Amino acid sequence: MNEHTSIRPPREIVLAYEPAFRLAATEVRPAELEVEGPAGVRPLEPRVMKVLVALHRSLGAAVSREALGQQCWGGRIVSEDALTRCVVQLRKALAADPAIVVETIPTVGYRLQADGGAPTRAVRPPRRAALIAAAVAALAVMAALGGAWLWSQRPQAWAASDFRPLTSEPGFKTFPALSPDGRQVAYAHAALPFAPRDIHLRAVAGGEAAAVTSGPDDDFAPAWAPDGDRIAFLRRSPDGGCAVMVAIVPRGGERRLAPCREAGAHPTWLDARTLVVADTPAGGGLPRLSAIDATTGEVRALTAPPPDTLGDNEPQASPDGRQVAFRRTLRFGADEIVVLDVRTGRERTLTRDGWKAAGYVWSPDGRNLLFASNRGGGLGLWRLDARRPAEPEQVSLGLGVVSFLHMSADRTGQAVVEIARPRSGLVRLGPSGAPEARIVTASNDWDAVTGPDGAVAHISDRAGAPDLWISAPGGGATRLTEGLGSYVSSPAWSGDGRSLAFIAVIGRQADIFTVGRDGSRLLRLTDDGRDKRSPVFGPRGRVYYVERRGQAWRLMTVDPAAPGAAPAPVPGGQGWRSVQAAPSGALYGQRQGAETIGRLDGGAWRPAAEVRPYESWAASDDGVFILDTSARPRPALWFQPWSAPRRRLPDPGPMAARVTPSALGGATLGEALTEAVDLGLMRLGPARR
Repeated sequence: MNEHTSIRPPREIVLAYEPAFRLAATEVRPAELEVEGPAGVRPLEPRVMKVLVALHRSLGAAVSREALGQQCWGGRIVSEDALTRCVVQLRKALAADPAIVVETIPTVGYRLQADGGAPTRAVRPPRRAALIAAAVAALAVMAALGGAWLWSQRPQAWAASDFRPLTSEPGFKTFPALSPDGRQVAYAHAALPFAPRDIHLRAVAGGEAAAVTSGPDDDFAPAWAPDGDRIAFLRRSPDGGCAVMVAIVPRGGERRLAPCREAGAHPTWLDARTLVVADTPAGGGLPRLSAIDATTGEVRALTAPPPDTLGDNEPQASPDGRQVAFRRTLRFGADEIVVLDVRTGRERTLTRDGWKAAGYVWSPDGRNLLFASNRGGGLGLWRLDARRPAEPEQVSLGLGVVSFLHMSADRTGQAVVEIARPRSGLVRLGPSGAPEARIVTASNDWDAVTGPDGAVAHISDRAGAPDLWISAPGGGATRLTEGLGSYVSSPAWSGDGRSLAFIAVIGRQADIFTVGRDGSRLLRLTDDGRDKRSPVFGPRGRVYYVERRGQAWRLMTVDPAAPGAAPAPVPGGQGWRSVQAAPSGALYGQRQGAETIGRLDGGAWRPAAEVRPYESWAASDDGVFILDTSARPRPALWFQPWSAPRRRLPDPGPMAARVTPSALGGATLGEALTEAVDLGLMRLGPARR
């Protein structure tokens, strides 16, 4: 069974969403109501163009008069004269191309043939002349091939140009996907950041958007099939289920292709029958790439990420479908771009320096990968030669509000990206859950924690790369790190408020650092480079954190007062995958495979509170603050005493994103105050010399 079996009777054709196509030597542009052939550009009436599109869709089969009435007149009764008039006009418009024939099939309807034409007879030259011509042609071919080879070995400078906004209506437009011909863009649309999304479709040339999906499900990450008539996308249902879906566009049927578990990236098509997705396998494990047969739904694994990584994600098929580029995450904050040869299974790592690689797309010739990275400071575009080892070359500096996390390109090098308007809100919550102070910034700010004096430490990209900052409630901000590594995360205050611990990724290594609140006394506490999370100051001023070895996590500790001392495992800390410290210094955390928050008590992990998946939590001495971002219509904030049921706190607002501990006994609430996310269009290509 395939998705065509679920289609209702064909709906009326909407020309604004029909991709351009070619018939012999003629290009047909439905959205522009014109055909361009040997005699130049000819306009068509809308109804005549609909008839041409309907005949083209049939792939050479006869189309009945009833079907033409359904698709071109919306099911209304059509007179024989009206249909005949449209066919006559169509034949006149295509008459300059002898390879195109609109045939009348008696008692049935019409058929479009575009693969023939009257044969032409060439004059045969004398034998000697033929030999000379063949020799000259062979030399010309060899010269051309040699020149092409030499040209292919030359490094080319690339540029990003002609950037312009593509959307402007209210809401959040993410996961953009350009159609193969570059004339349409599909994307996920939501009114609010955490609201369920629907797939929308719009013409790049302008006009109103059309909804492809609707309903309570969360639909996102569309990907166009190579022939431009279908999209694959991901669907999460309200009960938490996940599925890979396929839909005919613009308004055809849809069907469930295969189940998924934690997929969250664009699928990609190798060919008209094969879809590649990134997902965790059945039974758990690391995210990996898998191929899905779009006809049968059969799934087969393509990659097997090493156990000391965090898995494979974000697949992007090359234009010829022979290779797939993907991101392999070494540890939180360090990525590599890898290219898989689908035929042989061979993998080639293109980047080995650990810098983050956000979105990326292939050049139209499949020679280059254009990717986003913060290796230059801000998040800019870089180029990699996909055929031979070479250092990345910078294409452009960061483009301000442009986000390269989700991007897509067509066959000509046209690319679509997201345009975010970020503002962040950092709200300090008192022990009762009431907001006591709020800091709003015009940048991306995250991992906020409130110190003993009310100052908020957080990570911000306001200067380009992620750095550690301190913001005071009364105004003013201090930058504590400056380009220390590719990623900085997870700040935590010392009990006296004089120091901060945090994680920095330098190269491919993640380690624990401390720094004074004025930016002095930068100290590296670990140098093993393993993946680490959640540093906190605990009893006796020691720093505690969780460390990953392979797929196993454990709680570790190191003494900042003893530089050079080796970290040590914490008794009872095996399997801990997160840790937080209450103001008293008591340690709370979660273990692998458990949703329960437990307390470290005499070397044992003792259950203390329950949380659900996708809830963030912040420990205090009296209980735990819990933010449920999946609640509808807006996130919900709760407080659960350590020995009593949870109670709901005042509404945190529609943009609440994450709750983290506060040294004052409450919590710090991070708000994603982004007003909108729109789409922008730009061109990627060799720089003009």
